[in-house]
Amino acid sequence: MFIYGIPLMGMQYMASGDALFRMAAENKAAFAWQGNKWRCICGMENSTNFCPECGTKAPVRPWKCSCGRDCGTNFCPDCGAKAPI
Repeated sequence: MFIYGIPLMGMQYMASGDALFRMAAENKAAFAWQGNKWRCICGMENSTNFCPECGTKAPVRPWKCSCGRDCGTNFCPDCGAKAPI
């Protein structure tokens, strides 16, 4: 059966957009620095700013802000200080 050229068979198996984004977030492995190395989502362990295998940019290294907060982003969420290079 078709409505406006779209087949209706199997429509009950289609996922909503929210479900697709949720599934993608669950399947994406979080990567973070562990000492001087980080593991990329492609599985390669790196010590450089970009993965030589797939080109993924390295995550921000954890750092301690002058206000005392431990940060893992480019800017401190409390005072706005920029992460050291």
